[in-house]
Order: sequence, then C-alpha cells, then structure tokens
Amino acid sequence: MSGTRAFLVRRLIALLAVTALAVIALLAAYFGVSRNSAAVTDRSTPAILQVAAAIDALDASYDEAKRSISSPTAEFEGLSEEYRNKLSTAKQSLAQVSKSTIGGESARGSLRTTAALVTSYGDTIEQAYASRDNPTLKNAYMRYAGSILRHADSGILDRLKAVQKRQFNVLEDQTSFGWLLSFAWWLLVPGLFLTLAALLVHTQRFLRRRFRRLVSPWLAAATALLVALLPLAVFTYQTQDRLESARTSLTRSTIGRTGGPTAREVARTMRSAQWQAGAVGWIPVGGAVLAALILVGLQPRIDEYRFQPR
Repeated sequence: MSGTRAFLVRRLIALLAVTALAVIALLAAYFGVSRNSAAVTDRSTPAILQVAAAIDALDASYDEAKRSISSPTAEFEGLSEEYRNKLSTAKQSLAQVSKSTIGGESARGSLRTTAALVTSYGDTIEQAYASRDNPTLKNAYMRYAGSILRHADSGILDRLKAVQKRQFNVLEDQTSFGWLLSFAWWLLVPGLFLTLAALLVHTQRFLRRRFRRLVSPWLAAATALLVALLPLAVFTYQTQDRLESARTSLTRSTIGRTGGPTAREVARTMRSAQWQAGAVGWIPVGGAVLAALILVGLQPRIDEYRFQPR
C-alpha cells in the first residue's frame, strides 16, 4: 500500500471514529438536558402543587373548624362551608397525588397513611361539633384533631412536608445541570468537535497539496455541518434556563394557594423547551450525513491508489 493511500485510510478511519464519538457525546449531552422538560411539566408540577394545596387547605381547615364550632349559629348552620371545602380540597389533592407522586414508593406509602389520617381528622372534627354543648368534651376532641394534624413528625402536616421535601429533591435533580452535563458541554463535546474540525481542515489541505484540488466540496460541506452544534448549544442554554425558572416557580412558599396560576406559569415557561427537546432526534441524522460526506469525500481519493504497488 502506498504511503498516500495508507495515510488516507488512516485518516478516514480517524474521521469516522471521531465523528461517532462526537455525535454520541452530543446526543447524550443534549438528551441529558432536554429529557426532563416533559417530566417537569406533566409529572412534577401537578404532584408538587397538589401536595402544597393539601398542606395549605388542611392547615387552614383547623382554624376554620374552631371558628365554625364556636359560632353562635353553629347549631343551625353546622360546620361551615369553608371548612368542608378545604377538607374536600385536601382529600381530592391527596387522591390525585398518590397516583403519580414523584417522591417514589416511600412517598406513596406516606400519602396513603396520610389520607387515612385525614379521614380520622375529619371524623374527630365532626365529633367535636356534635359535642359543642359540652365544652370539656368538645375541647378534648379539638385537641385530638389538632394533634392528628400538627403533631411533630407523625402529624398530617409534617408527613406532607416530608413528602414535599422528597418532591423538591427530585425536582432539583430534574432541573440542575450537574457536573456530568457541565463536563460534557464545556469540555467533551467542544473538544471532540474541535478535534473533528481540525482533522477535516488538515485533510483538505493535504488533498489540496497532493491532488492539486482547490477544495473538496464534500469535506467542505462536512466542515460546515459542524456549525449545527451552535444552535443546539443555544437550545441547551435556553432549556436549562427554563428548567431553573420552573424550579423557582414551584418552590415559592405561596404555591399552595396559587396552584392554577403557578401551573400555567410553568407551562408557559416550558412550552418552547418541548419542541427544542424534539431536536434530539436530528442529532443521529446529522451524524449519519456527516459520516456520509466524509466517506464520499475521501473514498474516491483512496480508490485512486487501489492498484498502487506495495
């Protein structure tokens, strides 16, 4: 094999190998950022908001129950509509979140226990109302209901806050860039693509000197295709920025009272990230086109030396 043919074969292998590594690294890095866009919108947001709504509704329901039971018109009006609405809101939220919580099996188990405690809490409030004419018994029932709701660690509110903490940990993982993605985007992907660009430029210079061709259109097109990395990098930055904005919205202290507006805010924030996440499918297509351009650009030059003597 002639020296030129051997060089071209080695260069073709090197270009295809670096292309494969660069495309795989880019695919993994881009998918690593964009994969959580749908999960944050479709799973994390409703689960977090439902737990927050249950916490706020239950916390407010106790004071409303005390006010309602102590009202001079309690005998005629019964427990207030406000109390019943808050208890109903909490039960509905817990029923929904127990099906899809992002806190894992331990969170689902805790929510099932909490749902049972909420039923016991409501029954105790009803007993307090039924005993409203007996201050001693009424107060005993109210203290017991307060203990079910607010007892440290084992009370309903603390159980829900523990679930919420696990949810926030999952959200943090979903929306954080992390050291692995930082390494991929700041070092690995740029390093591989710069290496590939340098190899392509050097190969074209070699072909110009050896074959007296001003430019190889196929290799020039392959080099130009590397510019596609720039919009993908911009998409990654935008997606990560939106993920962090969504996390900020979902960790505000007021989300229990503003569930609807917060959900819409997150949906608006993540809307553009959804179609940008779809760009991940074009990365292997672009890699295949890049490899084809390199092969078409070099194979004819290699074939010219096919029958050269060793």
